[in-house]
Amino acid sequence: MGAELEFRVMGTTAHVLVVAGSADAAHAGTERARERLHELEARWSRFVPTSEVSVLNGAGGSPVMVSADTRLLVERAVEGWQRTGGRFDPTVLDAMVALGYDRDFDEIDRATPTPVTTIPAPGCAGIVVDQIVGAVRLPRGVHFDPGGIGKGLAADLVAEELMRAGAHGVCVNVGGDLRVEGESPDGGDWVVDLEHPITGASVVHLRLGAGAVASTWRTKRAWGPDDDRRHHLVDPATGTSAHSGLAGTAVIAARAWWAEVLAKAAFVDGPDAGRACLEQHGVAGYLIDDDGVVHTAGTTAAFAA
Repeated sequence: MGAELEFRVMGTTAHVLVVAGSADAAHAGTERARERLHELEARWSRFVPTSEVSVLNGAGGSPVMVSADTRLLVERAVEGWQRTGGRFDPTVLDAMVALGYDRDFDEIDRATPTPVTTIPAPGCAGIVVDQIVGAVRLPRGVHFDPGGIGKGLAADLVAEELMRAGAHGVCVNVGGDLRVEGESPDGGDWVVDLEHPITGASVVHLRLGAGAVASTWRTKRAWGPDDDRRHHLVDPATGTSAHSGLAGTAVIAARAWWAEVLAKAAFVDGPDAGRACLEQHGVAGYLIDDDGVVHTAGTTAAFAA
């Protein structure tokens, strides 16, 4: 038996599908997923003044006691920064605010953005996660943005928790960061449709027995007039919207948080270096350039439905 639910959370649309032994169990699973994702949003959103991330960003360099969820989020983000040589960087918050992304995206003035002040990302070198004490410390002047990795990690956590609770299969998609486990509603693999970031047409149908897909498109959160077009995918080195020759990337990996990290890093790198980045890390992916041409990296053929 399967049940599915779609709802708004983390500034995007979440879609959850649960396969269980009974209709009641499947529906209970989707409700559990909704509650958990809203709980994570309350802890991680930079737009919620009382969230743990907001408190961290306002602590001025002092350590802050946070939940195990938030400690894990910061750990994974720092790990992503380290493993990509800083091309993925969760300390781009000040740069995004300077670009005008200083409130929920639906509230941004997309026609007349504020003048840009270039603020390169400071990096994660001084961030400390103390698992014994249960605290995180950001260096003074460093501000953390969970962004896409928060959506990917949320999909991972919810999918794994639902499976431990007895679900036969689950698909959790949080704004394009998707994790699947177990059996699909028809008893076979999960089939995921990858959308083209420019045309909206289907690029490919992916077949996954388990694992994750994360996509990041510069076309999804863009604002400003044609002569000052901005988007949320910031180049950490410059503090400005990255213009690498790519319209979007999508990565297939075992975990959604890691797929999200590599999708961002590959986007910043551009078509050639981005392909090399994905292949270096042993994952498959798609890179769609500004002309709409689809390039592949790794063994994408193994996932084609």
